[in-house]
Parts: sequence; C-alpha cells; structure tokens
Amino acid sequence: MRFFRVFNLIFTAGVIFLNTPMAYAVYDMSEMQKIEELFRATVKPDGAMYFTYVPRGLIVSIDENVFFNNAQEKIKRDGLCVLNSIGTVLAQTDKSCVIEGHTENANPDLSSYKANWELSLARAHSITMYLMRYLKISPERLYCIGYGEFMPYVDSVSKNAKMNNRIDFVIIDYKAER
Repeated sequence: MRFFRVFNLIFTAGVIFLNTPMAYAVYDMSEMQKIEELFRATVKPDGAMYFTYVPRGLIVSIDENVFFNNAQEKIKRDGLCVLNSIGTVLAQTDKSCVIEGHTENANPDLSSYKANWELSLARAHSITMYLMRYLKISPERLYCIGYGEFMPYVDSVSKNAKMNNRIDFVIIDYKAER
C-alpha cells in the first residue's frame, strides 16, 4: 500500500507558500520571469515554444518534432543544438528541472514501444541523459517522466494551442530533494 503526503498550498498576495514537513518554499515570480527571459534570448527552436506559469514553477513547452523523428527516442542532430541552448540556461540557475514527455502517436510499426507513455518516457530519459552526460547538469537537479497521451496540452494548459506532442521543461521554484 502506498501513502501520499498531502501538501497545503496557501495563496496570499501573489505568493504561494508550500507547507510540508520537509519543505517550505516561496513562489518567486520575478525569478521565474528572469528564467523565461533567458530561455527566450538563448533557446531558438525551429518550432513552437510556449511558457506557462504554474504553482510548481515555469513550464517551457517545445514541440517534440524539434527533438525527435516520428516514433523514435533518439535525439535529432538539430535537436541537440536546441538542447545545448537549454543546457546553457539551466547552467545559469540552481533550479531543478523535470523533463516531461508527452506523445499521443506512438506507432508500434515504427517504434519498439507499444504504448505512448513508454515512448514519452524514453524521450524524456534521452533528453535527461544528454543534459547530464554532455552538458554536465547535475543529476540531482534533473528528473524525467513520461505522460504519453494522458496530459494533453489542450486540457491542461491552453484551449487554443495544439501541442499534445511536446517536451516540457518544468523549472521547479522550490527545493526539490531526492
């Protein structure tokens, strides 16, 4: 049986406090805005890039086609250039980053993965490993997860954008510990 810790969120005058037995964090919007500015100035994907503020931090969403060919988890050469830029931004902050894979079109005929969430996790893992191995981002600051088709962009972020197939870089605005 698993037990889940309940987090209390208190929203006061534009500041969110996370109250847990292990962590206390203040959501600093100005710091997240500075990180967004760094992304806008440094990262130039050949495709869509969206920014969303959520209680846990800043989400930078980039179309998965920037990084991957259809149904593949190997990062494309052009995608490596974008990742190098992302690594430059991550190196300028001490924030943790969750790399989230979202894909809804895993094709078992083209891929060794049978389910969307498997492919999305493999893609998030590929990006995480590249950031650690080649860009020397501390593994203590990186996390990866695959959602497959279960967190579509239209439902969770925007009603207008069509970014169900994306990689989200979630810059966490509190101390994340393993």
